[in-house]
Amino acid sequence: MKNKFSGFTLLFLFSFYLNSVQSQDSLKQRIALKEITLDALRIKTPKRIIPFAISHQTFPAAQLGLPQNSLQDYLAAVPGLFAQNTQNFAQDLRLSIRGFGARSGFGIRGIQLIVDGIPETTPDGQGQLDNLPLGIIRSLTVLRGPASTFYGNASGGVLQINTLEDFRDNFVRLRLQGGSFNSNHLAATVGLKNTKTQAIFYQTRTESQGYRDHSEYKQQVFNARVWHEFSSHSKLSGQFNYTHSPYAYDAGGINEPNVQENRKQARSQNESFQTFETVDHLKTGLQWEKKINEKLSWDSYAFYAYRDFVGRLPYEYGGYVDLKRDYYGLGSALEFQPKNHHRMQLRFSLTDQNDHRKRFKNIAGMPGENTLDQEELFFNTALSFLDEFKWDFGLLRLGLRYDHQRMGTQIGSDEVRLNSFNPSIGFTYTNWGNLVMFVSYSSSFETPTLNELSANPSGGSGFNPDLSPSKAHNFEWGWRYGSPQNSIEMTLYAINTQNEILPYELAAFPDQDFYRNTGKTRRMGIELFWEHQKGPWEWNIAYNYASLKFEEYSVGNNNLSGNHLPGVPQQQLTAGLQYDFSEGLGSALQTQYTGAFYADDANQTQIADYFLANIRLWKSFDRLSFFGGINNLFDRAYYDNIRINAFGKRYYEPAPMRNFYLGMNITFL
Repeated sequence: MKNKFSGFTLLFLFSFYLNSVQSQDSLKQRIALKEITLDALRIKTPKRIIPFAISHQTFPAAQLGLPQNSLQDYLAAVPGLFAQNTQNFAQDLRLSIRGFGARSGFGIRGIQLIVDGIPETTPDGQGQLDNLPLGIIRSLTVLRGPASTFYGNASGGVLQINTLEDFRDNFVRLRLQGGSFNSNHLAATVGLKNTKTQAIFYQTRTESQGYRDHSEYKQQVFNARVWHEFSSHSKLSGQFNYTHSPYAYDAGGINEPNVQENRKQARSQNESFQTFETVDHLKTGLQWEKKINEKLSWDSYAFYAYRDFVGRLPYEYGGYVDLKRDYYGLGSALEFQPKNHHRMQLRFSLTDQNDHRKRFKNIAGMPGENTLDQEELFFNTALSFLDEFKWDFGLLRLGLRYDHQRMGTQIGSDEVRLNSFNPSIGFTYTNWGNLVMFVSYSSSFETPTLNELSANPSGGSGFNPDLSPSKAHNFEWGWRYGSPQNSIEMTLYAINTQNEILPYELAAFPDQDFYRNTGKTRRMGIELFWEHQKGPWEWNIAYNYASLKFEEYSVGNNNLSGNHLPGVPQQQLTAGLQYDFSEGLGSALQTQYTGAFYADDANQTQIADYFLANIRLWKSFDRLSFFGGINNLFDRAYYDNIRINAFGKRYYEPAPMRNFYLGMNITFL
């Protein structure tokens, strides 16, 4: 059954609800609310008065209501965010925010990922989620729009993740979980603390046969964080992450006749070429926070990461990839507060990336003749300035950032230097009691990644000379309402982009992704969110309607102007309901409607809309807890991922039908 939701209908319902609430409480009456302060926009500011569209969620330490299978489980109530590829662990979760990131063939692209204050996104804009310690995520913040003033390259949106750090006593927690497709998940979390030092250690081991043929995977993640307070004004923290994934097989995309024949089958070419990846990833970082005096504070960070990746792709020439990646960075911020209502911040950062990329012929999964051997470099330096004024009636935020990039290979003619200035301005009016209104402008830029530049359609070495950075300008207007029981937000946005980058395939190089600029796009949309908490009840609704279209785009003799951007649904609606019974019993229902969207730039193939429901149940005793859940409760046939512009219309990666999981937690104090 196809369900259609009208953005105007939902807007009317939200407006009606707001008016009914306001009729009970005067606009001039201020209700004492629990204030949440966020630092996703660099200067710590209460969430309700931030003049940009932002979402924030927290999670209980035990996470009994979450299967910990994918980061998507933590992002269900974020309007404007679309997640795919939760089951293909060779390609990783693919996220898009207002269309940014939709083109990514694997991992996160066009969205900045920050984990515990340290960048997870590489300087060239590529991020991955395979090393995330899902079991200890405590909160996440999503900045839903271009934000290069704050984070530089590839900041069409920002995803900031913070792991567990607040706990009262030493503890050891074990989690054992099993489920469909011979999946099993074992995890251990240890928390230690004394007067000035505390630490969290987390180890997990996950493996599964996968829903489709040729989709099994195995992974181990170790994560450690340590904090030490030298004094009430000085704190040092360190983190270490090591991920080992010996195999994650890729079943590949298939066409519609293959789906109808057997939705579990892998593409035959993926099996014959033994497509899978092997990953070893190491990351370590340090942060120091220092309050110099009442008006001046300083914080800095430094990190280093190493990634050893071997991938087998479903074609012979260059289909065996061996990538060694080193990247590091450092940054420092000086914040000055000359008056109580005025804060300024000066920030400097430097990042450097070195990719040693080798390609060989893929001979049934084994390396053959070498076809590419090149060093790829990406270096970035940035300087930014933020200024914030806060008055009784509102808050004004100003920002400007300068970025300088240098990228190239060992071939001297490949070197490219880019400079980018990105301003932002936002104002929130706060003199209407529990209702605030904001308006803002921000921009972003996005360079091609080294992987995209090295995908040269000429077939030779070096970079694709025809690929250019993209630029986006974002305008927002919105309001928020907050009370002890309700939180409501509406945001309208309009985004203009130039040189959008999208993937395509060529008949001469089947199965290999190339990239091209698309001219201009025009994106407009509305995002709505409502959360209600009363006693044991908690529910939330998130809705977005998006019109994302090419404004100027031609491929050969085909004029595609006016077409919709592929890979992004026009509408999404999620609704969650949770009830906590007495004596540690709880249950939750999460539903999701995803509207239709296109699989190709030409808009010739449309992916049908679908509706999903997941149910969770848990029971806690003193130190022992049991939990379980059913995913895709109504056994809907839908697609876990769509491969945009895939040659031969091999767009489809079918998603699992109804499946389940069961598990238990044991806590030792």
